[in-house]
Amino acid sequence: MRKTIFNFLVIAVILGLIFGNTADKSAFKHLKRLVIIDAGHGLPDGGAVATDGTIESELNLIIAKAVYTKLTDAGINCILTRKDENSIFTEGNTIHSKKVSDIKNRVNIASENPDALVISIHMNTYPDPNVSGTQVFYKLTSSISKDIATELQNAVNINFQNNNIKKIKPIPKNVYFFKNISNDAILIECGFLTNKYDLERLKSFEFQQSFSSITSEVIAYKLTGSENNAK
Repeated sequence: MRKTIFNFLVIAVILGLIFGNTADKSAFKHLKRLVIIDAGHGLPDGGAVATDGTIESELNLIIAKAVYTKLTDAGINCILTRKDENSIFTEGNTIHSKKVSDIKNRVNIASENPDALVISIHMNTYPDPNVSGTQVFYKLTSSISKDIATELQNAVNINFQNNNIKKIKPIPKNVYFFKNISNDAILIECGFLTNKYDLERLKSFEFQQSFSSITSEVIAYKLTGSENNAK
């Protein structure tokens, strides 16, 4: 009986060594269980505005909430920086002063949770209306951020835009929010409000759900190593 148990344990250890080393654990080995989901902008700062009147902050919030729900359902603790159409300013009498208060409050949320992964959701614009596609940016000093950004960009390209030639890039050093937090972080520019095709997709409920599912699956896997991805 003892010999049988011993043989079983030996086999289990060998299998663990074989399969455990084949998994991509470069990111989720950090076992971060908290994700801060930052929906960019918020009234009175709506961000970019499309030609049809679509406001960036509204789309940011829809995607952010969907990602929040899917990650929470997957067992990952999440914080939303804002939960409605308003920004999170706590002082100020002008739009500028309210924007300053808002961004400082977002920095405070991240600073109070330094081990959390920050995901900031935005929409892009460009003078040339033919430019389209999702692009993911990462915190330059964070290898886990680069790993997640790479995985997410690849997943989005495969599932939604095979002709997208955009590659991940570091978040510019002068962006106040990211410059003032120590967290691992990625910035997702979901698409271009200045591109007709992107705009119609970004407004589509089906695309919003699919995009948030892909985003959640990648993050859930990278943070937990689980095959049971968020969907």
